[in-house]
Amino acid sequence: MLASPAVTERLRTSFAPLDSPVGDDVLAATVFSHEAGTLTQHPGGAIANVQDPRCMRIGLADLTGAGLAEVWRGNGPVRFGTAGSIRYVENGDYLAGWLDLDEARYSGLVETTEAAYAALLGFHASSAYPHVWRIWNYISAINDGAGDEERYRLFCVGRARALAAVPAAGPGIGYPAATAVGNPSGARILRLSWIAAREPGLAIESPRQLSAYHYPRRYGPASPSFSRAMLAPGGLLLVSGTASIVGHETRHEGDPVSQLHETLDNLHALIERACATGSFRNTRLGADSLLRVYLRHHEDRMAVEQVLRTRVGSSVPTLILGADICRSGLLVEIEAVHRLER
Repeated sequence: MLASPAVTERLRTSFAPLDSPVGDDVLAATVFSHEAGTLTQHPGGAIANVQDPRCMRIGLADLTGAGLAEVWRGNGPVRFGTAGSIRYVENGDYLAGWLDLDEARYSGLVETTEAAYAALLGFHASSAYPHVWRIWNYISAINDGAGDEERYRLFCVGRARALAAVPAAGPGIGYPAATAVGNPSGARILRLSWIAAREPGLAIESPRQLSAYHYPRRYGPASPSFSRAMLAPGGLLLVSGTASIVGHETRHEGDPVSQLHETLDNLHALIERACATGSFRNTRLGADSLLRVYLRHHEDRMAVEQVLRTRVGSSVPTLILGADICRSGLLVEIEAVHRLER
């Protein structure tokens, strides 16, 4: 399912083979693999083996076996930088950032998350790229713990604390689009990656779902702080991790196929809502779209692929990854990049 990239005026993303060169215009390349590979210093080397701050491994199983990375590109050469524990690449229009924090340095995931988001928010408050459009959160053992001690809920508390310390942050101006997934085991490293820009995007909420930041107390002491999608200037829609949730409740527990259908309904409703905000069109996923599908149980892959072929078609670039999802009852989650047209 590999096709042409999704494009905004100067920012584009696509799935690329791991033997593709890391060109001067690459802002970020995310490699979905458990294997460390052999790293080299060879300039212009392949995504799979070059030691380059733009190439990041997240250690999620590529269930499609396609050997692809997700690559974000801009126009012209990029510049590298660091700010404390943050690594970043920028090109004058956009910035891609990365941050890894070891939980062992802190007293728990709440404090680790608060420190990570405080660093991110503090950096962008004085940056030439003040608008964070999209964040990916990779949290090991995301579903461990019971009740309010579940690790995803602890993560939400830490994120909320950091956001509360920034007066300008909040849903009034639009939380970033976001995804939070993880592996059931491995080192307790909290990893954040993100895309930011000079210009603001427009936060989009779903007509089928309660905004996550308004979730009731039953889901934890702090509601998740993200928007359902971010509409970037030029019509590039960055869709958060979307699952089988209607209103605020999980639907079809234990049934991955029904959850996938509900998720796709949510995704299409969100795209239609985004189109309505600015007289955009192109509500149908196609070659200018991009899907990351997260699947809790690897053995559900074939059933999921069959539904995707029927409902989405073969022209949409799609990658299926093995990952744990924020709620233990959710079996599948989809995030998307989709180009709208005026």
